[in-house]
Amino acid sequence: MELDDFKQAWQTLDARLERQNALNLRLYTDGKLEKARSGLRPLVWGQALQMVFGVLLMLLAGSFWVDHRGVLPLLVSGLIVHAYGLAITVIGGITLGMISRIDYAAPVLGIQKQLARLRSFYIRGGMFAGLSWWVLWVPFLIVLAGHGGDIDGQAWLLSVLYINTGLGVAGLLATWWFHRWSRHPSRPRLAQAMENSLTGESLRKAQRVLDEIERFQQE
Repeated sequence: MELDDFKQAWQTLDARLERQNALNLRLYTDGKLEKARSGLRPLVWGQALQMVFGVLLMLLAGSFWVDHRGVLPLLVSGLIVHAYGLAITVIGGITLGMISRIDYAAPVLGIQKQLARLRSFYIRGGMFAGLSWWVLWVPFLIVLAGHGGDIDGQAWLLSVLYINTGLGVAGLLATWWFHRWSRHPSRPRLAQAMENSLTGESLRKAQRVLDEIERFQQE
């Protein structure tokens, strides 16, 4: 075989190997991205249920505060619950919109950035939705009690609101302090556990899949 023929054969073989490697990478990446997409489905269902819960709260509180506009504690309680229902419905809708707009055809780094933005918003929304119950449970119970019977003119309402709202604020401050304390550099494991609890399993799985793709591409 002439040297030129040998070089041509070698270049042809090299080109075939490159195409095969590219095809293998594409198949591997597509499979992993589908896994990441399906891994976010529990988050989709969770946000959809959150929106349903928010709508139910708005219906529950809306009819309540309209019927009790003449009693300030009842009016305020109904408006607070109504506003909370609206807020978690909007948060759920934005989260679902961010999930649906993830471009899985983009480079891995681009998908990671989209996932990071989703994760950041999800954490903030989850903290609002969860921590609000330190004070929200008081007006929520008042709204439920109002639907169960006539509580207009009850003198204990203001005392209940003031005392338990104060306790709720104290609980919020204690939670904030613990969050700051847990994130100290001397407690990396506790900080990581707190981070994982806020992020959610679906987002962590999706991030692990993207990390696997990135490592495979670099090998």
